[in-house]
Amino acid sequence: MRVFLGLAFHMGNVKFPKIQDYWKRDPLHEIKGFSMSMSRNRFILILRALHFTKNPDESQQNNDRLHKIRPGLEYFNNRMLEVYYPGKEQSLDESMVLWRGLLQFRQYIKNKKHKYSIKLYMLTNPDGLVNKVAIYTGMLDEMGGRGHAQKVVLHLLQGKLNEGHHVYMDNYYNSFELARKLLDFKTFCTGTLRLDRKHTLTDVKNAKLKKGETIARYSSGIIIGKWKDKRDVAYISTEFDNQMVDVQNKKKGNNSQTTANNQI
Repeated sequence: MRVFLGLAFHMGNVKFPKIQDYWKRDPLHEIKGFSMSMSRNRFILILRALHFTKNPDESQQNNDRLHKIRPGLEYFNNRMLEVYYPGKEQSLDESMVLWRGLLQFRQYIKNKKHKYSIKLYMLTNPDGLVNKVAIYTGMLDEMGGRGHAQKVVLHLLQGKLNEGHHVYMDNYYNSFELARKLLDFKTFCTGTLRLDRKHTLTDVKNAKLKKGETIARYSSGIIIGKWKDKRDVAYISTEFDNQMVDVQNKKKGNNSQTTANNQI
């Protein structure tokens, strides 16, 4: 199993389109460490059968859809909490893992190229190191139902509240209510905001801005504002002010700079 896990981790460093590609024999793609350590068929067989707990008795009812991998998932999250202390800045986002097999909690997203997938929520460092992972299993999940986005944030921040961290999130998660709750736990947040969220001030929501203009309002240590670039971009923060800064425009492929709001 250690060999299997070692190969699986190494696949994150050397990326190929398909698992079978790691056992290719042609000189341009061959990685001898894989074929010398384990055969392709054995690796795939273990991958298909892998789980981290005993199968429950038929007489026992288990409603946990992740029961086969729950011990492994909790081990990772608990060990990261024990052995690694992250810096102030943290990022919270989701990742979709392609899955076309039969699974009760696979997600169907109509407008995506890969429509069937498993949804992961992750708390990460700015350099991409994952500090905590949560797998969404549907409406019956502890993070499911009403207030789903806020539940996800508070779940991932368990063990890291009241320590002065600053979490960056997109408009799926951010709201005035969540920002106020995080402030109560001495945790800051910054990111884009949906204008139709509750407690978004009417004068910010309805303001007609010209390109480069900005408007912001403050309440209870929280700033909500809007900045006009090609379109209106709303934002929220509990640490930054409404300052404009110069940023590098990487998409143009040159050294051009543009002025943007500090929150964005």
